[in-house]
Amino acid sequence: MAGGDTSEGWRTSYGRVRKDPFRAVEDTNRDRLVRLGVDQLDRSARVLDVGAGDGNLARSLAGLGLTGVVGVEYQPELLALHPDRRRTVAGSATALPLPTSSVDAVVVMDVLHHVPQAALPDALAEVRRVLRPGGRLFVCEPAQTVTRRVLDAALHSPLHRLTRFSRDKRAMVDAEGQTFVDWLAAEHGFPTTVRSAGFTVELFERKWLHHYGRWRRA
Repeated sequence: MAGGDTSEGWRTSYGRVRKDPFRAVEDTNRDRLVRLGVDQLDRSARVLDVGAGDGNLARSLAGLGLTGVVGVEYQPELLALHPDRRRTVAGSATALPLPTSSVDAVVVMDVLHHVPQAALPDALAEVRRVLRPGGRLFVCEPAQTVTRRVLDAALHSPLHRLTRFSRDKRAMVDAEGQTFVDWLAAEHGFPTTVRSAGFTVELFERKWLHHYGRWRRA
């Protein structure tokens, strides 16, 4: 997405971390989607996947039985990997190429921390624009929790060299860039930012490394 690091080093490390042998990324996605309540949507709901990437979240949404998913992706090299190009369009979080009030729900997972803080209001305004009145925004993003502080301390010590997974995780975190650092510094103010954009909260909680939010468009 706009503002994120698109270097080859980042993409290589990200790809390997996503292939963590302990768990498939689609399984992790499913757990997060269920926690957010995405599984309660009508199966024919039109759902926008912002930051569709290589389609792993689309596969998880399809696994919940959702048939009306469309994806928006900023990076063409990731868009080319998506398994269903008929259901994807090129675009960014701050310029969603969809008509006003055209979707029932928007899912944003691990994307907003790639958007510069100054552009977050624009991204949320775009989400509100494409959502129908009463539509929902589902968000899962990194949170500045105690668990993350412990992880960051380990990754920035010699311990990060112990396994290929931890080495790649360190490389990915380092290459996320200043937007990731800025996001974590401002993350506790995110609920206020979303409310200011015209949403009401239905769920917001922090657990382990992420926060989970479900918001309704007025």
